[in-house]
Amino acid sequence: MKKTTGILLALLALTAALLFTACGATDAGTPTPPAAADVPPSSPPAAPPADGTPAEDDTPAPPLSGVVKTGGSTSVETVMNALIFQFQADNTGVTVDYEMNGSGDGIKNTISGLYEIGHSSRELKSDGSEDGLDAIAYAIDGIAVVANLENTVSDLTKDQLLGIYTGAVSNWQDVGGPDAPITVVTREPGSGTRSAFAEIIGLEKDDTPIAADASVVDSTGAVQTTVSQNPNAIGYMSFSDVDDTKVNAVPYEGVAISTDTLKSGDYLLKREFYLLTRTGAALSPAAQAFTDFVLGADGQRIVADNKLLPIR
Repeated sequence: MKKTTGILLALLALTAALLFTACGATDAGTPTPPAAADVPPSSPPAAPPADGTPAEDDTPAPPLSGVVKTGGSTSVETVMNALIFQFQADNTGVTVDYEMNGSGDGIKNTISGLYEIGHSSRELKSDGSEDGLDAIAYAIDGIAVVANLENTVSDLTKDQLLGIYTGAVSNWQDVGGPDAPITVVTREPGSGTRSAFAEIIGLEKDDTPIAADASVVDSTGAVQTTVSQNPNAIGYMSFSDVDDTKVNAVPYEGVAISTDTLKSGDYLLKREFYLLTRTGAALSPAAQAFTDFVLGADGQRIVADNKLLPIR
C-alpha cells in the first residue's frame, strides 16, 4: 500500500513539472514590447548652415520712411514733380524734397552732400571741376526754340540761331520774320539748358559770346513768360514744358519739334536729364528706392507721358 502511494505521489510531481514547463514556453513565445531605449528618436531641428549664413526671415520689410533731399535743374520740373507725386503716393512715409535752382546748384550741392540726389539737364564737365559724381540718365529732352505767338518766322537754322544769340543778326526780317528788332532771352550761367543749347549751336566759345544786351532769366518758366509777353522775343526751353497757347515752338533746321522727331533723331536740339549721386556713397533706403522707381517701368512710363523719351 505504501509502495502504491509513493508511485502516485511521483506521478503527480511529474505532471506538475510538465505543466509548469508548458506555461513557461507559452510565456516565452509572447512578443516582448521594445524597451523605450530601442524606439528611434524623432528627428532634431535642422542645424543652421555650416557657413554661418542665417536662416531666411520671412518677416516683411518695414515700410519706407524719411526725407530725400534733392535739387537742381528747373527744366526737369514737370516730369520730376510727376515722378515725385507717384512715388510718394506709393510710399506714404517718404517725402522727396525738390529745390528748383538750376543744374549748377544741383551739381555743387550734391558734391557738398547737401543733396542726396541732384538734378541736371546737362552732362558733367570733363575739366575735373565736377568730379566725384555719378550721372544717371533717365530721359531725353528736346530743346525748343520759342518765339511769340505773333511772330511769323517759320524756321531757324543753326547758323541763324548763332547769329541771333551773338548779336550778329538783330532784326527778324533777316531770318524770314517781320521787320522788327530781336529781343534775345537766355538762361543764367550754370543753367543746364543754356549749357546744352550753347554747345549744340557753337555759342559761348572764345569768339561767340552771348549778346551783351540779352535778357537773362533764371528758370524755364521765366523764359516762356518773357517770350509770351514780348512780340519780338526769342528764347529756348525744355520741350516738355512748352505751352503752345503761350509761345510758338519754331522748327529747327526744317524739323518741327515733337516726340516723334526726337525719337527718330530728326530733331537735333536735344539733351539728357540726369540724376546725380556722390560716387561711392551709399544712398538711404528711401533715396535708393526713388532712384530705382525713376529708372523702372513705372517711372519710365511717367517720363514718356511728359513729352520725353525714356532711357529704358
